[in-house]
Amino acid sequence: MAEIWANRLMLPDWEIRSAAWTQSPQSSFNEIPLEVMKEVILDLPPVEPRKYNSEEVSEADLIIALHDGELEHGDIPTDLPSQKLLRWDIRNPELRSSDSIEQWALYQEICDEIAVNIKNMEPYFRADYV
Repeated sequence: MAEIWANRLMLPDWEIRSAAWTQSPQSSFNEIPLEVMKEVILDLPPVEPRKYNSEEVSEADLIIALHDGELEHGDIPTDLPSQKLLRWDIRNPELRSSDSIEQWALYQEICDEIAVNIKNMEPYFRADYV
């Protein structure tokens, strides 16, 4: 969701990427967030699921870590450079409910929350270009 919203800002010289922190083999790509996004953005760009890549992250200018501060403890990789790290406390629907309808509703709420957070970051993203 964050990658899609950030790319809609059409930022010059920014390459926006999103990846999952989870490294477990049983983790799978959840389609619900994309389906929820289709309620707002009818023509979604293709999205490829990515896993965390420490080398790629170490080269990033900014890292925004989304995690559920209430339910996820110690989930953010320890090798993230703290001077580049911004943490967003975003509820994780998959941890908050096993019911797909409840997850859908939670994803709708966090979709809006992420969109607002990204929009509020726009001045930072455009600071070098104004």
